[in-house]
Amino acid sequence: MPELDFAQSIGIVAFLIGATAFLHQDGNKFRLHLTFFQIVLCSHFILMGAITAAIGCGISALRSYASTKTQSGYVMGLFIALLWIMGLPNLQYSYELLTIFGASVATYGLFKTDGLTLRFLILFNSFCWLTNNLLLGSIGGTMMEATFIVVNLYTITNLIKQARET
Repeated sequence: MPELDFAQSIGIVAFLIGATAFLHQDGNKFRLHLTFFQIVLCSHFILMGAITAAIGCGISALRSYASTKTQSGYVMGLFIALLWIMGLPNLQYSYELLTIFGASVATYGLFKTDGLTLRFLILFNSFCWLTNNLLLGSIGGTMMEATFIVVNLYTITNLIKQARET
């Protein structure tokens, strides 16, 4: 069992911030909430020494914010390229590749989709990060991704119900 130190405490703070992100049904509010959450989570991963995860979170924070301003395929491609160019050289463990792949899928989702498609792509990303966080021993990260999965599934269910009613 990982020890609850300062780095883990920051991860738990990130969890508390991120736990409500998936309750937003509005895509832009969702993206802005993710931006703030990812900044805090990035600091958690830096403190844990998980550089690939920290790079992924830092780029993802910038990407989430940028996706509120543009849906440009060029900008999307730039963020995906940054994830791979900066992430691959810093891999310490093979499972960290999941963070790069998941963040790439989420980047596509944030720039090119909305509604249910966006939620499903983010759900896939959450499963990638859940695996990474379990193997890394990140308490807050594991709690966060597990919660994201449950809350995102709840929101997906509500969006499906709303679509059937209209």
